[in-house]
Amino acid sequence: MRRYVLLGILIITAGWGGRVLFKRHREAEQRQREAVWWQAYQHATQMFYQGDYGTAEKIFTDILPNAEKWYPKDRRLGELLSMLGTSYREEHKYEQAEPVLKRALEVYETISPSDSLGKEHAELNLAGVYLDREDYASAERYFSDALSISERTPGGPKYEGGIALLNLGFIRMMQGHYMEAEQLLNRSVEALASDSTPWAQRDLANARYRLGGVYAMGNRYGEARQQFLKALEIQEKVSGPNSREVGRTLQGLGQSYQAEGNTSKATELLNRAQEIARRSAAPGDNSRADILVDLGEAAQDQRKYAEAEALYKRAIDVYEKAAGPEHSDLARALVYLGCLYRDEEQFDITKAGPLMERALTIREKTLGPDHPSTANVLSNLSLVYFYEHKFAEAEQFGKRALPIDERAFGPESSEVATDLNRIGIAQRDLKKLSQAETSLKRALMIREKNLPSNHPWIAVSLENLASVYLVKGEYGKAAPLIKRAQAIRLHS
Repeated sequence: MRRYVLLGILIITAGWGGRVLFKRHREAEQRQREAVWWQAYQHATQMFYQGDYGTAEKIFTDILPNAEKWYPKDRRLGELLSMLGTSYREEHKYEQAEPVLKRALEVYETISPSDSLGKEHAELNLAGVYLDREDYASAERYFSDALSISERTPGGPKYEGGIALLNLGFIRMMQGHYMEAEQLLNRSVEALASDSTPWAQRDLANARYRLGGVYAMGNRYGEARQQFLKALEIQEKVSGPNSREVGRTLQGLGQSYQAEGNTSKATELLNRAQEIARRSAAPGDNSRADILVDLGEAAQDQRKYAEAEALYKRAIDVYEKAAGPEHSDLARALVYLGCLYRDEEQFDITKAGPLMERALTIREKTLGPDHPSTANVLSNLSLVYFYEHKFAEAEQFGKRALPIDERAFGPESSEVATDLNRIGIAQRDLKKLSQAETSLKRALMIREKNLPSNHPWIAVSLENLASVYLVKGEYGKAAPLIKRAQAIRLHS
């Protein structure tokens, strides 16, 4: 009997031991599978950081099902999804990138303890998808969320916060909110400046480039030039002297010199930028057309009007072929050609209006009716209509531009002074003399505050205000204004 009991115990023990051995075998197999998975994950990650997004995408896609099964609430799944979504974005597969990055955010919400840096990366990458698609409202939401994470992490890395600030500043700039853009971009520069890694330096240069663009939009060309030069110094070291980033910054620097009247320096820089653009242009890249417009402006300032016309026309042709007939950048070339036809007597002024009206349609459609770039076309059309003796239309378009520029640049900006001047001369010829006097007085006050006392634009404002007084028969008020204007003209 004891022998049977012992045998029974041995049988039970053997069965239990078999199950233990089977379990250990399965665990060993799982560890082996996970080791293979981890090896593939590391290889994909290496390809990702080397910029081989196609290879990374394929491997990540292959190993994703097991990651979902084995690590449903683990940062490994979150990181995989984040890198896969970013790979899709880098390959412009936005329809695939968006849901993958949203899934990554869902995973990061379940991780305990929380991985704030991983979530911030996913927020930034998803925001980048929307930014690339020009969905600025959605991009702003996720960049703002990423910035909030960065600001709630005391002592954490500044790089991610700097990237969020850079992109929020860019969005504000594209929306025409230049004062907000300036604040955000300055904060981005401060956040990125302390990071010496090549990628952070590249982003710092981009922040300085964007800040230079904001300063240029506000006619602060000296400050713009400083930012462009600092950006250029970094870009030539990090990206190389013939990189697209360098070409873009050379163009901005050339524009700032051009605006200050240094046409020879501007042309030198723009020609260098044009050569870089010619060698490195990608499909859909408008940089060559942008530079042609700038070179046209330089030729126009040198009174080479036929050359300027040819350059503007070439730019329009390049824009239309590269980006289509309704792209927002095309409007700039149309405006410049329209201004040439309007301002130079050798051309037919009746060609100016249709060009600018087409530009206005493009900008209202692509940027909206309240964007400062739309206001720029409205203001230029106001002067076209004035020269065509369409004074009511001239006043109307100038008045449409005025509040937009007041919001974007401030009530005492040069843009506002230009709008007021154009409104005022239209009101004068409509015999709205009291309104004309008010508009032109304000324009003169702004210009006297912002410009040197002998600037030609002050002379223009003095002469226009004097003309109102002459029509009103107030010769005593007109005479000293005319005398001041003559003195400026004599010495300019």
